[in-house]
Order: sequence, then C-alpha cells, then structure tokens
Amino acid sequence: MSQLAAALELPIPSSAESTRVAWEMLPLLRSWLDHLRPLAFEQLTAPTHSRGRSLRNLTVNVFHPIELLPAAWSTLDFPWEPERDDEREEGLATAAEVVGYAERRLADWTGFVLEHAEDLGERDPVVSSPRGELRFSVLLDSQLEHVSFHHAQLVEFRSTLSP
Repeated sequence: MSQLAAALELPIPSSAESTRVAWEMLPLLRSWLDHLRPLAFEQLTAPTHSRGRSLRNLTVNVFHPIELLPAAWSTLDFPWEPERDDEREEGLATAAEVVGYAERRLADWTGFVLEHAEDLGERDPVVSSPRGELRFSVLLDSQLEHVSFHHAQLVEFRSTLSP
C-alpha cells in the first residue's frame, strides 16, 4: 500500500476496477458540461456555497487533474497543484472559454479511456504526486470521488439559479 493511501486510509481498488472507474467518470464530466453550457459568465463567476468558490474555479479544480491523468499513466508523475487553480482560471474570461476548457479536457480523457481501457485493468503503476506515491488505481478512484463531490455542489448551486 502506498504511503498516501495508507495515510488517508483509502481502500486500494483492484486494477480491474480502474477500467470501470475510468468509464464511470465520463458521464459525470459530461453532466458537468451540460450544467455549465447554459450559464452566463456572471453565473460562472458568482460565489457558490462551496467556500465561496465560483463554478469557474470548481471547473478548473475538477478538470485540471483529469487533464493530468493520461500523462500520469505514462510518466508516473501527477503534478497537481490545486493551490494554483486561481491562476489557471484567470485566463478563462468568458463563458465560452470556461466551457471550452472543460470540453477539451473531457475530449482528451475520453480519448485516453478509449485507447487504454483494457490496459487500465492490467497495469497499475505507482505514480508520484505532491502528496506522495500511490497506485494509479488509487489516484483514479480518488479523482472519481473528487469529481462526484464537486458535481453534487454544482447541481445544488445550479438549483438556486433562476433559469
């Protein structure tokens, strides 16, 4: 068990579970985009109940690590620095840019899953991250939980907005 997984008391999923988790992430990310697309930029930058973070910030926070996952599979490095999300979101100055940011990352993740779904069930490398080393399956599972958690916040916040 990796040091990070042990420290966080995360269960170690079987590598065969990685294929399921990779596929399971896709509809959540698509749903995220479905919720974003009709929103105006002012709605995307309004503070949510999630520590006052905007949907633009949460979108970067959710989709940037997804962007890093394919490279982590091959380079064995996951250099996610969520404390830099504010910098990343500053470049997204319109609603179309926020949506485009997420769309590109979803397209890349979809391509990766289509190409490597079988490999995910057969190979489970150890990946380095700023928080320590962990198996790719654990990283993937933690990202699914991360997306799911923030997706619930997105849905709740969207329910408070007028149509």
